[in-house]
Amino acid sequence: MELRKYLLCLEFILLLKELCQCFNIDVKHPRIFTGPEDALFGFSVLQHEADGEKSMLVGAPWDGPPNNRKGDVYKCSVGREKNSSCNKVNLGETALQNVSKNLRNSHLGMTLTPTSPDGFLACAPLWSQECGTSMFSTGICASVSDDLEPRETIAPTAQRCSTYMDIVIVLDGSNSIYPWYEVQNFLSNILSKFHISSDQMQVGILQYGEVAIHEWSLKDYQTTQEVVEAAKNISRQEGRETRTAYAIETAW
Repeated sequence: MELRKYLLCLEFILLLKELCQCFNIDVKHPRIFTGPEDALFGFSVLQHEADGEKSMLVGAPWDGPPNNRKGDVYKCSVGREKNSSCNKVNLGETALQNVSKNLRNSHLGMTLTPTSPDGFLACAPLWSQECGTSMFSTGICASVSDDLEPRETIAPTAQRCSTYMDIVIVLDGSNSIYPWYEVQNFLSNILSKFHISSDQMQVGILQYGEVAIHEWSLKDYQTTQEVVEAAKNISRQEGRETRTAYAIETAW
């Protein structure tokens, strides 16, 4: 029985040997990288080399003021000196500049991973996708070249919101509509309930009487506030005819 236990233990050790890769840690001559502790400096690290210069990239996902932990990455030089200097790369300001929404507290630099054939990914896992009144933390990554220049953003889990739609309002502006300010108030009220943005809902308005005129087309305004303000400035077209079918056909 004892021999069987010994053989099982030996087999387990041999199995671990196949699965593990061992290495030594130099505790006598360590290389020390320092950065702001409140930014969680050191949360992630990545060895980096560009133009023959070796360095260490260090993630600091809590970098930024208390109300906006946008996160960033630090570059630490690797030389012979024991204490290495580290400088902020400022990716928090540049890498996600094409993403205008929901960057607050996105924590860029929580993940650093190399990409082939060159460069690396710096990820902000708490970036959120907005769908109506709901927020989904899908995360986003920035592709960065070896010379630390941002290339593109990658959000593989982001999807088109289920609330996405296009709406064209066909508005009667003939003489049969009175008073006009009530129409403007109605428009402003209903439009204020829509979640209008480039990746969700788009709204256009066509006014008609004797003729049909596009007050504005889809994508002319990108926010709910812009659309509401534009609706307040629509003046009545007037006219003795109310060509509803013609207006619907034009809007279509």
